[in-house]
Amino acid sequence: MEHAAGRTAAGKDMTAADRAALESVRYDWGDAYNIGYDDEHGWHAKRRDGLGGTLTAADPDGLYEVIAADYAVRPVGRDYSAPLDDS
Repeated sequence: MEHAAGRTAAGKDMTAADRAALESVRYDWGDAYNIGYDDEHGWHAKRRDGLGGTLTAADPDGLYEVIAADYAVRPVGRDYSAPLDDS
């Protein structure tokens, strides 16, 4: 579901601002959520513990908010020894 930071699913180039926003959300939440952006899902995140569905938003600020709300209700365990799947 996640794609390289520079391209969307359809192969369109992301803007520098979009790439920076994606990396910012990943910096804060990437150890607990798989976070990405593509043409099909828009801004999206999925818990690394496999609980729940895919979180989506129209923009990176909205995604940050839905992740924070999801985490507040049910925190994601953070196993720092487990490899991150950011493919």
